[in-house]
Amino acid sequence: MGRDWRTKFRYGIHEFCYTLMTFPRAWQFMLNHRLWTGLRQYGWVARGLMVVGVLAGLFMISEVVDWFQGHADAPLYALAIGSDSLLLRLVWDFYESLSEGTLNWVVLVLLEVVIYHFMRRTLQIILRKDVEAAHQFRPFLQAQIRMIQVSIMALILQEILLNAGGALLPGGLEWVFAVVAQSVILGYAIADNYNEQFGLTIRQSLRHLRRHYIGICMGLGLPLFLLLKVPVVGTLLGPLVTSVAAAIVLREKSDLHLVGYRMSPAERKKAAARAARRERKAQRKAARSLS
Repeated sequence: MGRDWRTKFRYGIHEFCYTLMTFPRAWQFMLNHRLWTGLRQYGWVARGLMVVGVLAGLFMISEVVDWFQGHADAPLYALAIGSDSLLLRLVWDFYESLSEGTLNWVVLVLLEVVIYHFMRRTLQIILRKDVEAAHQFRPFLQAQIRMIQVSIMALILQEILLNAGGALLPGGLEWVFAVVAQSVILGYAIADNYNEQFGLTIRQSLRHLRRHYIGICMGLGLPLFLLLKVPVVGTLLGPLVTSVAAAIVLREKSDLHLVGYRMSPAERKKAAARAARRERKAQRKAARSLS
């Protein structure tokens, strides 16, 4: 039993390092294949981005008004120069908002359209896998709803783990544990986009990744965790290059694209019971319609 645990741990370390080394390849793949091509198919995305832009504009306007109220007599150059300048306040507030654990998930939800597109384009190239009408609103809406569900579930788990770590671990270990926990959960959220392309439910995806690919989730999540600390550039590019890296590494390490999801005996038993219930329900409905 101990040997099996040690083997899994060593394999997890290998997967973690292998995934980290995938990021330079993912970046080059993204540039070589111009994965952003086709984003214009999502014509409805422009309207969504406009809404986000308006909200961001309202945030900035409120900050500007607040600053002027407290600096009515300040010279004009104080807008951009000084430790209490308006420019520095906007940059700092933006950085803090994107560095917060909760708002990391807001970023992923808002960028789901491009994560979805980059993941789909990568699979089109490396697996010749296409999804008809994937650029239409309904398929994306389903992916967006799933990302919201995954983000809520991940945020709750993250808060539970961080609170437990804060209560049980000393300062230095608490920080390490917090980084590891957030990285694994972020990596899971991106890897779930890959599993979604092969028809796995959220529960199946979580079980599949937890059983076999914790190291890959950690390897995907740690760079994303660090990139989300970088205002604007990291926040935009981090989820995109991570989604490409996820598609590449899971295609190489997982056999999901070859044999699909394999249920455990307990899952097969539950699935058979659900199928039997559906069959009995259909029979009763048919009997009522004949009577």
